[in-house]
Amino acid sequence: MTILKSYFNFINIRYTYIFLFCFLIQKIKAQTENLQLIESYIKKSKELAPKAIDSSFYFSEKSIQLASQINNDTLLAKSLLQKSSLHILSNQLIKADSLLSLNLKKELPFHIKGQTIHNLGTIQYKKQEFEKALELYVEAAKTTEKSNNKKLLVNTYTNIGVINARLQNFKNAQKYLEKSLDLIQPDTPLRLQILTNLTNIYKQQKQFDLFEKNIFIAEKLALKFNSKRTLAVIYNNLSDYYTTHKTNIKKAVSYGKKSIALKKEQNHNANFALAYNNLGHAYLKNKQHQNAIMYLDSALPTAKGLLKSYVLNNLKDAYLGLDNYKKAMTFAELKDRYKDSLNNAQQKEKVTAITEKFESEKKEQQIQLLNSENKLKESKIQNQKGLLIAITSIVILLTAFTFLWFKHQKNKQSLQEASLKHKLFQTQLNPHFLFHSLNSIQSFIYLNKKEDSLNYISNYSKLMRSIFDNSSIDFITIEEDVDHMKAYLELQKVNFKNNVDFSIHADKEILNYKIPPMFIQPYIENAIQHGIKQLENGKVSVNYNNKPNSIEVIIFDNGKGFESKSNQQLLEKKSSSKVIEQRILNLQKTYNYEITHEVFSNTPNETKIKLTFPKKGTI
Repeated sequence: MTILKSYFNFINIRYTYIFLFCFLIQKIKAQTENLQLIESYIKKSKELAPKAIDSSFYFSEKSIQLASQINNDTLLAKSLLQKSSLHILSNQLIKADSLLSLNLKKELPFHIKGQTIHNLGTIQYKKQEFEKALELYVEAAKTTEKSNNKKLLVNTYTNIGVINARLQNFKNAQKYLEKSLDLIQPDTPLRLQILTNLTNIYKQQKQFDLFEKNIFIAEKLALKFNSKRTLAVIYNNLSDYYTTHKTNIKKAVSYGKKSIALKKEQNHNANFALAYNNLGHAYLKNKQHQNAIMYLDSALPTAKGLLKSYVLNNLKDAYLGLDNYKKAMTFAELKDRYKDSLNNAQQKEKVTAITEKFESEKKEQQIQLLNSENKLKESKIQNQKGLLIAITSIVILLTAFTFLWFKHQKNKQSLQEASLKHKLFQTQLNPHFLFHSLNSIQSFIYLNKKEDSLNYISNYSKLMRSIFDNSSIDFITIEEDVDHMKAYLELQKVNFKNNVDFSIHADKEILNYKIPPMFIQPYIENAIQHGIKQLENGKVSVNYNNKPNSIEVIIFDNGKGFESKSNQQLLEKKSSSKVIEQRILNLQKTYNYEITHEVFSNTPNETKIKLTFPKKGTI
């Protein structure tokens, strides 16, 4: 009986082990199937991204859900990466940044962490924040170098090279593109792309031996892959090279015609302006002025930006060669007028601590135009002899500050831009206000009102510091703007012997949204100077309100009412009004950021100004 019992116990244990073994096998099989399914979702999402973005989002979301269910951090990170790439592709940069931030909170393999940082760099690049983009790409490269993911490393090196080239830091651009080239297999389309970029850099640095060696290698690859678009670029570069650097007009013309023929073969609606200009320039160098004019005339209708300026200048030289001075003068005048309008198309690019600043001629013209407006404003101020010394001192201090800072950055054009912005912000503060503020400080000290003088100086320095700090940026948070306006109103209170009521309120939900700095101040100053200045119990309130699709700022005063605040007198000075109008125009063209303002007067003794700002991302 005991033996039988032992036998049954053995059988039970055996079956238990068999059951557990089968259960584990089933579990492992299910886990493996889930891993494979997640990978298939990610792969499907990548395949659909170029042609069906909604379906691509669907599969990326499915991979995220399944990876979350099985608690696989690595696959979840890969899924979040894929979805972030789709958001970047759709220009939904805030959503992409949010997903990538989740990845950075986890311990991940080097190649996934490197890709995460790479995508964050791409977000900054799309925002044209080149300094931040470059820093992130360099960090991504260092992380990816610890893995064996050569494909990602090539992409990162290439992006670093492209940004450096854009910023005219050609030495760094060459370094990273050559590092990228070392990792690529020979005779591949990606090698062709990088070689084409490198040849441009070699030409810019006058490394003509390297240029010639590599451009003909690139030509062979382009012919092998039948890449007519790249071949057209190569021939266009060769045409320019043989025109401007190694004079051989016959070759310059031959390559120029080849480039145009390839462009026409690909797309009859393509822009041929650059190729036509290069070919016209080649004929011009050879003193074949009629042929030059024929191609330059063809380039002119579609030429844009700096290229159009070159075309107009070449046409001027061509007609001078024919002794047609009337035509030459016409094109010279056209060129000058066009250069004055280039600022409307130029996007701002910021100084970086890693690479030198790149500024095109369009930016120079924008600065020249705005500087001319500043000179007109300064001529009006000259009549105020009592204020001239104070204003001149401020301008000298600001100029000295910006000169020393940007001398350290070794960039003259960045100095001009920063100096301009300082001056634009200056014009928004009434010189009388600055003068009275300095007098008030002197009075407090003379009367030994230590606490009042300390409070006043604190608010004054806070306001001045905000002007200096924000002179190089286009947006600050509403929270920062509220602090600056509070400081401004505290300073204004001293100028009123009568009772005044100043108040500022902002909805909490919008404190992290961004608006242009010092934009609201001129409207508040107008309410004080033209509304309540002569009143007892004057009241000015400023409210930042959250609206579904916008931010609404209401500036209210119980002053003289609408009759004294016509549209022409909305701001205290016409020069201030021009500054506001110019800022609105620049913000609209540069960021597609539209601001509206309206004036209301419900009673003869009340005025309300409503400013509407688009919602610009939180931080």
